[in-house]
Amino acid sequence: MKFEEALEKLNEIKEKLESKDITLDESIKLYSESVEYTKLCLDELKSTDGKIVAIKAEIDKLVEKPLDVSEE
Repeated sequence: MKFEEALEKLNEIKEKLESKDITLDESIKLYSESVEYTKLCLDELKSTDGKIVAIKAEIDKLVEKPLDVSEE
């Protein structure tokens, strides 16, 4: 499941939990589901963060090397 899908599911669960017509058992079930979707989102964010750090490190390497723009 993709991040966006899990986030959408979390929003749906939030709306259901805010409903006044929900039983305690339903609330517990939805809360349990929300924990799983939250884990998926956090895992994806951690993975993305690692990619961003790697890309930034590559950019930093490029910036460290001064460009030789002198005319010959």
